[in-house]
Amino acid sequence: MASGPLVNGAEWYDTESNRINCHGGNIIRTDSLYYWYGEHRPGFDADYQKGVACYSSADLVDWKNEGIAFKVVDDTASTVQKGCTIERPKVVYCPKTKKYVMWFHHELKGRGYDAAHVAVAESDRPDGPFEFKYSRRVNPGKYPLNFDKSLRGAKWNTDEYTGWSPEWLDAVKKGMFLIRDLSGGQMSRDMTVFVDDDGKAYHIYSSEENLTLNIAELNSSYNAHTSKYIRIFPAGHNEAPVLFKKNGRYWMICSGCTGWAPNKARMFSADRIMGEWTEHPSPFVGEGSDTTFGGQGAFPLVVGDSVYFFADKWRPGCLADSRYLCLPIDFDVDSVPVVKYVDIAPVLNRTADGRRLVWYDEFDVDGPLNDSVWNYEEGFARNHEAQWYHRDNAYCKDGLLILEARKTRSPNPMFEDGSSDWRRSRPTIEYTSASVNTRGKKEFRYGTLEVRARIPVGPGAWPAIWTLGNDMPWPSCGEIDIMEYYRIDGVPHILANAAWGNDRQYDAVWNSKTVNYEHFLAKDADWASKFHIWRMDWDESALKIYIDGELINEVSLDDTVNGTVGNGTNPMRQPHYFLLDLALGGDHGGDIDNGALPMRYEIDYVRLYQ
Repeated sequence: MASGPLVNGAEWYDTESNRINCHGGNIIRTDSLYYWYGEHRPGFDADYQKGVACYSSADLVDWKNEGIAFKVVDDTASTVQKGCTIERPKVVYCPKTKKYVMWFHHELKGRGYDAAHVAVAESDRPDGPFEFKYSRRVNPGKYPLNFDKSLRGAKWNTDEYTGWSPEWLDAVKKGMFLIRDLSGGQMSRDMTVFVDDDGKAYHIYSSEENLTLNIAELNSSYNAHTSKYIRIFPAGHNEAPVLFKKNGRYWMICSGCTGWAPNKARMFSADRIMGEWTEHPSPFVGEGSDTTFGGQGAFPLVVGDSVYFFADKWRPGCLADSRYLCLPIDFDVDSVPVVKYVDIAPVLNRTADGRRLVWYDEFDVDGPLNDSVWNYEEGFARNHEAQWYHRDNAYCKDGLLILEARKTRSPNPMFEDGSSDWRRSRPTIEYTSASVNTRGKKEFRYGTLEVRARIPVGPGAWPAIWTLGNDMPWPSCGEIDIMEYYRIDGVPHILANAAWGNDRQYDAVWNSKTVNYEHFLAKDADWASKFHIWRMDWDESALKIYIDGELINEVSLDDTVNGTVGNGTNPMRQPHYFLLDLALGGDHGGDIDNGALPMRYEIDYVRLYQ
């Protein structure tokens, strides 16, 4: 099977069909590629954290594993030895030094979370290797710019306070933990790095036992602090900061501190990054919003004018199996962020020309099809075909939809002795197969429709991928055959067609392209044993049909106008529904080879981009 689309909360795979293991990080863009950095977590390929993983992509859709960009080492004297903890890695490019600078939350081996360091590494290349520079706490001996001068130098005895009591919270706000850690530097746990429009960079991190957020200015090389920082929302218990800028205003989405369990997100804004920050209600709305749809923010993905909230759905039993969310951030009439849940991560599922995945079926659940989308055809259908369509001949197994043609013998329940209707004149059903469609449930107009399938090519087989319009009788409704396979004068062909009405009832105008099956065998003698991708690109001007990227037919929609029976309408400019079927014999399938039965038509996926 091919890897599926990047569906929120599902398993995501790289170009080698391995699970993407890249958590809590960020994505940057170079001149030619996007790079995604994140925590490598044990569970799939190792029983320890290898370091910071790196993946690359030209389109945010297909991700190549570039390996571990920053590695832990075996040297037990090193602070980044195997067994240390690396979290929230963020990489930014520094124009001054022409280096890629990586920042991450770092905990020392065997010390749990008490070190609370930030670490820095640098590389000349986006894919590494990154060279370790240091690991330490932040801004030792320095007070925040916005800290009350009257409170500086205060003496605190933390043993005098009971955690979460009003007195304790007040003491935290007045700097009890800040002053406790002043000489050695402030704690830095969940963190991010933000580069502003003016080129200045900032380190945003949870400090003071995760009770307070700090925003610290970085130097022009982006690899150290300048000693200037502010402290915001002391005792607010915020972590996992996601900071972005929209229309000149800074927005920060954070989570509460509930371990690996998801919670309700918080949101803040400011007109100046080092200025006053204001708290807002959570931007998440709809079912699941009280737990941020099960996720915790990692970074904002900014593409053009759009911003996406990228998050991890942590799985503490196997952190490598933590899943991802990528949710579009909309802005209401007051320009305040709003985040709703979507199944499909839109920016991560696009064609080369920018269309996004709007519907798909990967057939990943064994058993019958999803009846909220699919209908089953029943009985003898059309074209004098030999098969009786039966719902039991269509089923999902091992990630495939299987339409299976079988030899059988049973009474025809429609039989009428002496009938001139071919459907009723047959006393028995000799074959069964399957035909499924989305009529009335999933219809579309325009877009890129893509189907990956393996078709049967034995004598008598007539598999098809096609669409029909949802208005008017055939052919004035319009028909698009993205794929048909059958015999012409006994010779197998693959066809790509379009049909519409003329001035006579039930008589079609056809634009057909037939390609001798030998054309494909000449490319690959094992063609029939493999899966292939059929694609239709359809817009208001034309439809184009491809097999594995090879253009088979192109039809101008200026030509697809119905005759008088169809009232001069254009059926190719109306919504269509989708059909998959495996017919046998009939007008075009040819003589059936009973020895080739049962015969299976296997569909890996159906995807629609618009």
